[in-house]
Amino acid sequence: MLKQLGILLALLGALTVSASSSHAESNPRSSTAIQINADRGEYDSRLNTHRLWGNVRIQHGTLLVLADEGTAYRASDDNERIELQGAPARWTMTMEDGTEAEGESEQIIYNLNSEVITMIGQARVRDHRGTFTGAQLSYSLTTETMIGEGGVELFIEPPQD
Repeated sequence: MLKQLGILLALLGALTVSASSSHAESNPRSSTAIQINADRGEYDSRLNTHRLWGNVRIQHGTLLVLADEGTAYRASDDNERIELQGAPARWTMTMEDGTEAEGESEQIIYNLNSEVITMIGQARVRDHRGTFTGAQLSYSLTTETMIGEGGVELFIEPPQD
């Protein structure tokens, strides 16, 4: 169920030019065009940040992310990350098997160096197999594991015949 969070890698890496070629090579979706729209955007060369405000909409293949604002931090240290905020920030996508997956939280943070996606604030991930909620959900793209904190709840749908 939670592997679909890994698809956010392609989306979030698109917000910054710091995504390495190894990310693109390991993700077959990287050849798909990414469309980013917002009411306002800004690049600060001193801080090396990209900012988007108002009606942030990111489309990458079947993945759609909606947020109120977003910032990509490109740094030379181990803190390259992308942060999206919303009331809530939401994403939906059609999986390879044709099923739908979706998630939402107040904030989504993707750390490019550790390859960890963290959803903070009333986090929820749902697909045809069930729903996983908590105050914070963190997904490691490397280990493909999810850690939930703060009132974690897992609802598992019965198998479909």
